[in-house]
Amino acid sequence: MVFPQTALLALASVSLWSPALCEQVWPNARTDRLEWLLYEQLGGYASPGIAFFVHDCVGIGNETQGINFGAEWLRNAYHDMSTADTIAGTGGLDGSIIYELDRAENVGNAFSETRDSFSGLVTTRSSLADLFALGATFAIGACSNGTMIIPLRAGRIDAREAGPAGVPEPQQDLATHTASFARQGFNATEMIELVACGHTIGGVHGVDFPEIVPFVPNDDPDDEHTSSFDTSYHFFDNKVATEFISNTTKNPLASGANVTTRSDERIFNSDGRVTMRKLAESNDYFTSRCSILLERMLNTVPKEVVLTEPIDYYPVKPRAAQIDINANGTMTFSGVIRVEDSLLTSPNTQVRLHFVPRNGSQCSDATPCSVTNGIAGNFEHATCVYTKCPATFSFFEYSLVVPSGQGASSFVVEIADGDTGASVIHDNNGNGFPTGESLQPQYKLSTQQTFLIPGPDNTFISKQQLNLTVAVLNAERFTNVTAIFYEHKIPGVNTGGWNTESVELTLSQKVEGTNFTYYTTSYARTFNDAIGPHPFDLVATGPGVSISNDFIDWNGFTSIL
Repeated sequence: MVFPQTALLALASVSLWSPALCEQVWPNARTDRLEWLLYEQLGGYASPGIAFFVHDCVGIGNETQGINFGAEWLRNAYHDMSTADTIAGTGGLDGSIIYELDRAENVGNAFSETRDSFSGLVTTRSSLADLFALGATFAIGACSNGTMIIPLRAGRIDAREAGPAGVPEPQQDLATHTASFARQGFNATEMIELVACGHTIGGVHGVDFPEIVPFVPNDDPDDEHTSSFDTSYHFFDNKVATEFISNTTKNPLASGANVTTRSDERIFNSDGRVTMRKLAESNDYFTSRCSILLERMLNTVPKEVVLTEPIDYYPVKPRAAQIDINANGTMTFSGVIRVEDSLLTSPNTQVRLHFVPRNGSQCSDATPCSVTNGIAGNFEHATCVYTKCPATFSFFEYSLVVPSGQGASSFVVEIADGDTGASVIHDNNGNGFPTGESLQPQYKLSTQQTFLIPGPDNTFISKQQLNLTVAVLNAERFTNVTAIFYEHKIPGVNTGGWNTESVELTLSQKVEGTNFTYYTTSYARTFNDAIGPHPFDLVATGPGVSISNDFIDWNGFTSIL
């Protein structure tokens, strides 16, 4: 079936969206990368699988050593936040902890391990502070088996230096702890609750705190001699409270041999056990209070930082979009469409893309605008690390060849039930999904190469060079086409901000039989395996006009978002 352009626009006008997501429009530079990481936790298309580290809360292979990644990621977020001064509006969850690891208040490997887990995912669209919040969200969800889903907001800005000292320590007295939590924005009751929430998973590592958990030598060099906070240290529940109230707790900070470091005992008893009794009476009340306080904790940021609304998922989202200009006067639109599984109502569901031609061109049998894909996909489902997952997704590849004079400025997605014939159009909240056809890197005409150059002390440095070709539509409109590349200010370390370098592209040739013109340039960067090249931007400007194509992956020029 072929849809004329007028029919496509009519289809778009009757699109149906979930009310909770009706305002969400793709693309969104502030949230799209974190949306990808948050909702495509496992499987799917190009997922980094970072959430696997908190599978079943503890993480695969860590049971015998006493390591609990869920507890580590949550502890890291609190320690990073806890230097906040909410009255002054400074500090908070800002990534400053990476500069504070030499302090006694941040002893242990949890913080460097968390930093290393997320540093390779830092980009201009995903700060380390946002990733720390993401990790805590993963941990809470995994350790509660999905019963506690903390809304995640984006927009945290990474600090460039250490914050003030002030993370609470076990040997400090009650007055010091109360003042510390008040500075962070939590009153005396909330202090009790937040400590209980933080100490429902994990425990104290004797290798880090031998004064609290005595070191007992054994034959396992990886054993961290961990004493857990409660008997369900890998699950988010109120046993930390019920065991304290029943006086059966083995929490080393509440009943350990070292009275000086019994900080939990002092805090939990500070109001005559009133708060702890309430937490012990109802697990639902416990998780409700923890959800509220942990969300506040993650959203404690410097006063100049403006966070986004909570990140929802797109029921339908384009992925890996690519446009190739062909030698025969045609162009190929290809990529992947991610679809929420709940929208696939039968085994015969079809996903159809209807492209809207530019400049009033019309569709016909000879110049089609639509492409249909069955339910079979070449990718795993995208799911999450806990049972109660907000959404799971399937992926559909597409490819459509159209005349270059027809092109396509946008498309809509029709999901049709193959059994009943019923269909729903998803049109990106009335905007259509833009193709960005006017400014497109050409993978088949570009190359990457890695080479060695002489370095200091008779060593060699690896360099990676991108030889880039970009297709520009109606290039006569523009006087300048530029690529903007990003490098970390500290080579090999995902901290300290970004250096940018703008490289002007050179006009190469008009593409015969089309309105496209090729521009070229080369760019070399120091190669670092752990971090990899950061996505680059393209900008074309002219009198009264400017277009851009941002966050382009070096590896294939497809946007993974």
